[in-house]
Amino acid sequence: MSEQTKKCSKCGEVKAKSEFYKKKASKDGVKPECKVCQSAYSAKYRAENREKVKARHAKYRAENREKVKAREIKYRAENRERLSVRDAKYKKDNLEKGRVYTQRRRARKANAQGDYTAEQLKARFDYHGNRCVYCDSTEDLHADHQIPLSRGGTNFASNMVPACATCNKSKGAKTPEEFLVQQFNIAMEKLING
Repeated sequence: MSEQTKKCSKCGEVKAKSEFYKKKASKDGVKPECKVCQSAYSAKYRAENREKVKARHAKYRAENREKVKAREIKYRAENRERLSVRDAKYKKDNLEKGRVYTQRRRARKANAQGDYTAEQLKARFDYHGNRCVYCDSTEDLHADHQIPLSRGGTNFASNMVPACATCNKSKGAKTPEEFLVQQFNIAMEKLING
């Protein structure tokens, strides 16, 4: 063995020293087990001691809030594109969860009562045939508070309906009746003015 190689104490393979994590306290400056064996051990430990590891991480984050926040900001800045792609894929694969999260946040801001799960929202969409309740479109469906939060509506699943993007944005804070009257008036005006 040369000065550039070392035998792993776990797997017994002779590897380059670059395949070992550094350890200043040891004679040769590296740990006795290779990176592969160390990673396998760490993964096994984390799996067997999930709660212990979770508590230790939570304690560290609580004691080092500023350091953790600075590290997160730096990481996000350095990996903006990769995170953007990952987030877009997650949103696409988890539309119902995203809708629930967005509506939950809006409901909290409006101090509205109620909550629902992604499964309940999916059931509501299925109940309405996955079509906009206002125009029957199946394109780009949003979760709409039928009675708007700003008008005293709740955030229970029973107040949620599918609405296409156009209807949802046009409806805004109107009740369903006000919105349908507005749509009727617009249609009549188009017929008259032709």
